[in-house]
Amino acid sequence: MTMVAEASIVVRAPLERVRAVVLDPEAYAAADTKVNRIDIESRTADGLIARIHGHLGPFRSMLRARYTVHDRRIDLDMLQGRLRGFHAEFRFEEVDRGIRLTHREEYDFGYGPATPLVERALQRWATRSVEAEVRALRAAAETAD
Repeated sequence: MTMVAEASIVVRAPLERVRAVVLDPEAYAAADTKVNRIDIESRTADGLIARIHGHLGPFRSMLRARYTVHDRRIDLDMLQGRLRGFHAEFRFEEVDRGIRLTHREEYDFGYGPATPLVERALQRWATRSVEAEVRALRAAAETAD
């Protein structure tokens, strides 16, 4: 069973800047998102490995993730964390006034029979969280030098 949260926003900035902001740890922590801090462990040929510190609803969380950069998408896959599985993606679509940034998160809690209760309790929070992240990324991209 997987819980999904997704939000889109149009960013008035070039694709390269939007992609760079998605990979910038400061862009998340500077706004009111579920992310408190991102520590980059290493950069790879196609992305990076990072530890993401924040909160999952009312609970502190940390996950270690691989960011993989593609032409029109960045995938984020959990390598280590409290969930059974977590995958996120940032999709970039050129539109008349900039780039439509879509952020999708898929949570696999793995809590057995309690999973539907957890999902119901966290669905609104997850959606608001993803909406806050795309707003923070837009602000960072549109104000970047």
